[in-house]
Amino acid sequence: MALTKITGEGYGVGTITTDDNTATLTLKSTDADGSVGPVLDLVRDSASPADGDAVGIIKFLADNDAGQSTVYSQAFTTLRDASDGAEDGQTINYVMANGALADHLRMGRGSAGGQSETVFNEGSANIDFRVESNGNPNAIFVDASADRVGIGTAPSRPFEVYGDTAGAGYIAEFQHDGNNVNRYGIIIQVGADDASGTNYAVIFRDGDGNSQGSITFSGGTVTYGAFTAHHPCIIPDSDNDESSTENAYPYGTLLETTSISYSQKDGADTERGLQYNVQKTQSANSKAVLGAYGSSMNNGPDEKTNLHQALVLGDGHILCNNAGGNIAVGDGICSSATAGIGQKATANPSMIIGISQEAVTFSGSETKLVPVQYGLQQFVPWS
Repeated sequence: MALTKITGEGYGVGTITTDDNTATLTLKSTDADGSVGPVLDLVRDSASPADGDAVGIIKFLADNDAGQSTVYSQAFTTLRDASDGAEDGQTINYVMANGALADHLRMGRGSAGGQSETVFNEGSANIDFRVESNGNPNAIFVDASADRVGIGTAPSRPFEVYGDTAGAGYIAEFQHDGNNVNRYGIIIQVGADDASGTNYAVIFRDGDGNSQGSITFSGGTVTYGAFTAHHPCIIPDSDNDESSTENAYPYGTLLETTSISYSQKDGADTERGLQYNVQKTQSANSKAVLGAYGSSMNNGPDEKTNLHQALVLGDGHILCNNAGGNIAVGDGICSSATAGIGQKATANPSMIIGISQEAVTFSGSETKLVPVQYGLQQFVPWS
């Protein structure tokens, strides 16, 4: 049986001592109603309460290895505002770290009449903050020594977000709702104050971390590189596999417009949402040529089952044959008589979709990918 005694000596006015690990003090309520019970009140009954008064403190003590009684943690409450009807309080939780009590967590008013808040590490100590989710030990991580914040990872930069969840889709989404034209998106502020030099606003990388391109600016000009623009387009159903994300045509296949439709909003055509219905080019020097096939967007984030890219501006390639002869740098590329295949433009003038950036020599009837600068225009072949 445990030995328990109550004395008026030792630590505090009264001491309850037990020689085992059973509950030293139990408060029990046998009331059967729905009200709170039991109740423990710690009362500071001052005759002259004032802002900043200490209300009470709960301490957890144990001996260190030198036999010294040490406070290892404590919860301290202060009266921040004693005004009747506007009372404010604050609780501070201290925990021993490296031989000193560190201010870990504060809850309540920071000052009389101030904003109520919850503050972690008010004392600016080297204390990391970490929130663990069901599957990630670093769902939120504040690295105190490096002044960094991580979402999903221990951060290596001032702010870092990491995710690797199958089926999660996008890693982040920003919404500024309100159905009003004054709802804006994202501001990126970087670089020199006078915008001189090359200022990197966004860098794109693949899954292995290899750079794929960037958005930079200098002196008021924004630059995209490497840059290729596309039009979303719909190909004939006979060529489309709505369940597949694989390319419907070889990269660089020439496409021509068959008709125009529009994206839909609430069942109506959007005023500017042009949608191109296309097919492989069907004749030489087609005036309806739109661009070169880039890739499929089927089953992508928009969950479309017939949506593809027609590359129309910037860097890329066009599949070409020798119908117009060998190709020199600067030659225009138009459609040939072979469906979807380009050639050196020879008609005067020609409707071209790109300018060759490399000399290409053909040995027969083979097709080759010719590097081009895309751009639809009427072109007069070089003499």
